[in-house]
Amino acid sequence: MSFMVLNTGRVASQYFYINLNLQPNVIIPSRYAFDYVAKSFIKRRYYKPLTKLIEIKEYELSRQPGSSFGIVFHSARRNLIYPLNSKKNIEFLKALRDDLELNTIFFPFRAPDKVFKSEMNRQLARTVGDWSFPIGLNGWKRKWNLSQFKALKEKSLANDNLAGFLPREINHKNLKKNSKKFIIDTAKIFSLYDLFDNIFENVKVFDFEYLFNDPRKLFRSMSKEEGFAFSDFSLINTKLNSLANRFMLYNGFILEVDSQTQGHWTNIGISKKSKFGFKQKTSLKRILINKQNPFVRSCRIKFEIPKVMSVCEDWGKYDQVGSIPQSIMPFTHNAIKANIGIGMHSEDKPFFNSDEIKEIVKSIHLVICPIFDMNFKILFDYYKNHVYSKEIPNGEFYENFKKNNKKEFLDFNVISKSPKTKLKIS
Repeated sequence: MSFMVLNTGRVASQYFYINLNLQPNVIIPSRYAFDYVAKSFIKRRYYKPLTKLIEIKEYELSRQPGSSFGIVFHSARRNLIYPLNSKKNIEFLKALRDDLELNTIFFPFRAPDKVFKSEMNRQLARTVGDWSFPIGLNGWKRKWNLSQFKALKEKSLANDNLAGFLPREINHKNLKKNSKKFIIDTAKIFSLYDLFDNIFENVKVFDFEYLFNDPRKLFRSMSKEEGFAFSDFSLINTKLNSLANRFMLYNGFILEVDSQTQGHWTNIGISKKSKFGFKQKTSLKRILINKQNPFVRSCRIKFEIPKVMSVCEDWGKYDQVGSIPQSIMPFTHNAIKANIGIGMHSEDKPFFNSDEIKEIVKSIHLVICPIFDMNFKILFDYYKNHVYSKEIPNGEFYENFKKNNKKEFLDFNVISKSPKTKLKIS
């Protein structure tokens, strides 16, 4: 049988995905890959992604007999249709139940005021760029030519003035109507439970606070319920959904080997002479959306905790090609509280030899890391002090949320206390 962890509303789906994916006997597709399956089936009536997922499940289980297959449904509230008991939602969930043999649903929940504040802060982050560094702040770019690095090595990094980059103060009044509507209308906790309970045999609810208070006990209880072993606890105390981690996730970049760099590498003997033509396999999407020149070699880079990099495939698979000493990104290291690695997209890595990769890592250390660390510090302070709300605002916004969802939470409160539906935490 298979299981699903449902993101019922700001319940750290990445944390579940990474920690479950670390287990040697659990097979879990990328959260974003499953979101695509859901969106395709429900909103586009396109069934091939689900068919492909079924094939992947069968193949992986044939390679690892006795393993469990799990899903973390990250964007449930955005990909399901409202009202939640709509025919399209029911058809999709029944297909999962039957074709993936999905039996157990793990249903984490939060108190309504915490759901409201967390979702409001997430929508506030959306208004200022989703944790992305502003282009131009201390010279930050999304795409870099390696030949530019020489001029940037000595660049002073003292710009902490956000004027012209981001508004100094924002609050819930800055939210667009559709963001406020999403916060108010999608906190249908009982309706969500009712939808899944009417389709799946085993829906187990538990308080999200267990992730903070006793994650080891929670994961052991989940594994006992579903019948798989949870043996790797190495990341259960890592804040994988923290503000600091989001800055790493949302600030990847592309490095291009332009003709000047290619010529230099050829002259020093680490690279072969380049011939005119396509340099690497490049998808049409990269050419059109990322404006990637197919005649220039390039690589996608992310900073990430090494062990996370080895299992997380939400944004594609990244291979560690280097590490970052604490001395060159001190603020980021202190905020993440873990080692940080340099990841290169696995599709790009074969187009560079080991000496070229060493040169790329060296350049990242010299130029990118200091800029990243400076901007990380600036944005970390900015989000904490000027974006995220520490208190729930008084007034019509929160009152509408309470009025719209009062019965939902009252009805669910009865369910959450029932011995039949509660996950036994022991």
